[in-house]
Amino acid sequence: MKSIPQSEIKAIGKLLKDSDESTMKLLEEQIKTFDINVLKEINDELPLDDITCRKHFLDLLLKMRREKLSKDFDNWSKNSLSDLEYGVFLVASFNNPLLSFEFYSNILSSWSNKLGQNLKNIKFKDDPTSIINEANHFIFMELGFKGNKESYYDPENSFIDKVIEKKKGNPILLSIIYLLVTKRLGLQFLGVNMPAHFLVQYIDTIEPIFIDPFNQGEIITRADCQERIKILKLTWQEDYLTSPNNKQIVTRIMQNLINIYNSEGLFELKEQLEYYVNIVKRNT
Repeated sequence: MKSIPQSEIKAIGKLLKDSDESTMKLLEEQIKTFDINVLKEINDELPLDDITCRKHFLDLLLKMRREKLSKDFDNWSKNSLSDLEYGVFLVASFNNPLLSFEFYSNILSSWSNKLGQNLKNIKFKDDPTSIINEANHFIFMELGFKGNKESYYDPENSFIDKVIEKKKGNPILLSIIYLLVTKRLGLQFLGVNMPAHFLVQYIDTIEPIFIDPFNQGEIITRADCQERIKILKLTWQEDYLTSPNNKQIVTRIMQNLINIYNSEGLFELKEQLEYYVNIVKRNT
């Protein structure tokens, strides 16, 4: 891993205290040449008690990352497959410019490997109920994931790194973690685009089995889904039980954030995300 001399880090720290626009522009151009590991090293070495310096560095990284995300979402959404995991990491990097995609992907892979070992011990290897029960036990009991009912509208519920760290999230992010862990094992789980509350379904059966990751893997029926729609005062449509593609899933995450930022009066963040959503829709 390429490192950076302490003298250069100190020089960057001094420049971060300079409010001159041309100086900050030169610093931005320099920082663009660094990879994520060097940026983390700089962040770690900046004095902890120099709050202003650290804030300027993070603000600069956020500005640069959010500008680059336009191109990243464009490239991602032009791909016919548009990998779900990468798309979710792109959304998370909107909040965390130092996000290491590889680090969190490795965590998901390690969990998948552990679940795979657990599944080898079930009595009925191809029984959908046994597979679902084991996946639920591992994700919600062993790992401890649960819905963040206390702070449902916290934006961090929509960023996969924060959800992995806190083991709490909203329905769609918990569903995504469920999908990403089981996908690595080739298991037949898909998302369900229910209004207001994203679900997961197991499709290797005559009749799909619906799972609610926000409620720790609660098994629900089609009738339960219809009742939820009734409570929302919506007219039932069979489309509510369809599986969205990866672009639709990532767009829904961003739309959730748009609604939250709008309600909190954070209109600049709202508009930035709306811009990314339009890019993805344009390539759909």
